[in-house]
Amino acid sequence: MKETLAESDALVDELLAADLIVAGVPMYNFNVPAQFKAYIDNIVRVGRTFGFDRLRVGEPYWPLLAESGKKLVILSSRGDHGYARGERLEHMNHVEPSIRTAFGYIGITDVESVAIEYDEFADERLKTSIAMAERQVDVFVDRLLREWSTREPGAPEPSLAMAR
Repeated sequence: MKETLAESDALVDELLAADLIVAGVPMYNFNVPAQFKAYIDNIVRVGRTFGFDRLRVGEPYWPLLAESGKKLVILSSRGDHGYARGERLEHMNHVEPSIRTAFGYIGITDVESVAIEYDEFADERLKTSIAMAERQVDVFVDRLLREWSTREPGAPEPSLAMAR
């Protein structure tokens, strides 16, 4: 059994060691690619990232990473446009919502997301979308560096995991 769970254990260990998780997740047919779903299936682990006790009154499941201070950044790309909150295709976007659900389930709720759209159009709209996404990432990185620069003296250096 340990051999079977070796890859999952390694992915969970990497996740537990990280302060910042960066997930590059393109939209494939309105959802995450199968490989990323497999990653989620490997890190959502009873006893490692969420607790379970059927005798627990009310809610038998609870997140084990809720007080971890971890941040998740979702970097996505989409062929079409209009998938963001309040836009025309929001109801068809199952990328960010499903990732937020899975990571929230284990206690990681500090989530940023940036998406590039118009990939299929390959015109000025794509160039504009890329430029906007780059600016959003720059703003996030600047904010993150400010947060990290004010951490307590002697606190460990923040670490990064790339969700794969």
